[in-house]
Amino acid sequence: MAEPKGKAFQTVRDTAPQNTYRGAVIGCGRMGSTIDDEHIGMPHYPWPWAHAPAMIEARGINLVAAADDDPIKLEDFKQRWGVSALYTDYREMVEKEQIDVVCLTTRPEPRAEITVNLAELGVKAIFATKPMCRTLAEADAMINACAKNNVILSMACHLNWYSYYTNARQLIADGTIGPLKTMICHSPSSLSNIQSHTLTLLRLFADAPAQWVFGLIDTDKQAQSNADIPGSGIIVYENGIRTILNSRSETRPFAWSLEFIGETGRIISRNAHAQFEIWTPHPETGAPTQTHLPGPWHPRSSMVDAIEGVCRSIEQGREDICPGEFGREALEIGIAIRESHRRGNIRIDLPLEDRNLRMG
Repeated sequence: MAEPKGKAFQTVRDTAPQNTYRGAVIGCGRMGSTIDDEHIGMPHYPWPWAHAPAMIEARGINLVAAADDDPIKLEDFKQRWGVSALYTDYREMVEKEQIDVVCLTTRPEPRAEITVNLAELGVKAIFATKPMCRTLAEADAMINACAKNNVILSMACHLNWYSYYTNARQLIADGTIGPLKTMICHSPSSLSNIQSHTLTLLRLFADAPAQWVFGLIDTDKQAQSNADIPGSGIIVYENGIRTILNSRSETRPFAWSLEFIGETGRIISRNAHAQFEIWTPHPETGAPTQTHLPGPWHPRSSMVDAIEGVCRSIEQGREDICPGEFGREALEIGIAIRESHRRGNIRIDLPLEDRNLRMG
């Protein structure tokens, strides 16, 4: 059969990585392998969410191996994805299988040590799930090790690659709602885990590092713990854009919503990224007018797009969409919101001096 021709085929083909990389998963549990079983029929994101099937679906990469210290999970991984190169020692896997890209989907506790070791073993890219780790010192070590060894470190906060948000960023760049001024998030989620998705996405839209934070935790008892707790706050970025984060249990009926407010309009994401609206002034009356955010021309799983993006980052020598610095900032903001409450609800400037502070 002849290779397809035409402008549409070529447009899609041009987005693929130039090379083909050898990929592996470390951590064959829920995020690495099985989470899609929980979400059959959900409208919020196109399948798949799990890293293994996303790597299989993605262009420019082949899933060739996996590692986990649980033999039962390895056997299940083999049955699901047809991968036979299975290891309980990820170092042995990387060396024997000549792995280029690792999807790192372990629990957060060992993630920093594994990332540092992978960087020293010479992989080309690490795609690590959230939260990045537990302490700021660990986050620093991960970023420094990857920079020292010329390894791409990308956070698997895949909303940053979700095509609806890509369209929203382009509309803002085109001036559809005027210059971005404020972002608002309503979500009942805890600060370190799920809000890592929120905070890395907002960092991408802000296009500037966070400068200071004000925080409010539901109770003093919660604020005194190092657990991954919900919390509300204000985040101000270096370019003056600000975020209002409302993370309390009573927001649960409203699921997860985001607003991007410009000088002349706003873009709203509702129902955990399932519905998108644009509000702009009517050209004649000036009254607020609602339209739908344009859907993607080539809709795909955001996780598949993310993995292909990581492969392209290898080729361009940098990660722009969700680098390790975004993951570290998400963790730092969560901790800073809690620290603000602990210190009497004061402004907390970033970066935090105490790098041993932890969450989770």
